[in-house]
Amino acid sequence: MAHPTLEDVAARAGVSRALVSLVMRGSPKVGPERREAVLRAARDLGYRPNMMARGLASGRTGMIGVLLSDLHDPWFAAVHDGLADEAARRGVRLLLATGRGGPARERAALDDLLDLRPDGVVLAGPKTSAADIERAAAGCPVTVVGRPVRTDRVDCVTGDGAAAVERALGYLSDLGHRRVACLDVGPRPSPLRRACPDGAVVAGPDELWRPAEAPTAVLALGDTTGTAALTALLRAGRRVPEEISLIVHGDPPGARDAGVTTVASPPAELGREAAAVLLDRIGDGASARTRRITVPPLLTERGTTR
Repeated sequence: MAHPTLEDVAARAGVSRALVSLVMRGSPKVGPERREAVLRAARDLGYRPNMMARGLASGRTGMIGVLLSDLHDPWFAAVHDGLADEAARRGVRLLLATGRGGPARERAALDDLLDLRPDGVVLAGPKTSAADIERAAAGCPVTVVGRPVRTDRVDCVTGDGAAAVERALGYLSDLGHRRVACLDVGPRPSPLRRACPDGAVVAGPDELWRPAEAPTAVLALGDTTGTAALTALLRAGRRVPEEISLIVHGDPPGARDAGVTTVASPPAELGREAAAVLLDRIGDGASARTRRITVPPLLTERGTTR
């Protein structure tokens, strides 16, 4: 079934094609009665403006592409929420794609987005190579969220993991804790280990009980580690926070409902900043300077620290 055209709307409303075009562009030159007649005809016919054709004529599509590395990770959903909020505020639309967690799939998804000629692209937590990101930026503005990229062509918005660790350790110190363990059970060592005190990092929950003096507090490095830590503490019969306090770097699913204290740069804020940076670059054009934005961490005190 063919899509209704401007000509169809004009015939239904009894006006010219040019007047319908003015109404669809929001021109103030059309009176309220004729505008309403055109809009009513468009609604009756199910007419939708051809955004791609409009983009070819104006040089802008009013759309930005968003590539989320992994839709199964709640962090990306929160980043998307921030992107969507800022995009709505600025009057642009999002084209969403996912790399499903792999570099090859990400490259294919990025190519698909670029084929649609968006005004710019946001890459959230990309696993694809810096060279691929650089090539994408040669064709349109690109902003990367959650990963620093060393190139003058790409804007980056990242959290501050080291500051988050420092904030958590300082908070625990203020509570009186002197023996704090940094737990990291991920498949690969977390880069946040470098921000932890010497000798504080342990790679498995069982190691928490081996020292002569067990820690009185645990900082879990990452969402997955936080879930593992809470599970291990409960299985070991350790009362949280009466016997041991717990802070999770990140915001694991259910943390709010379970009353878990967390520390992290808010992912929704990362998304909002990324959309704002990208849209500013699109507006400024070639004169835009490269921006590196770091979103500070937020410690949310709940029931697992004392």
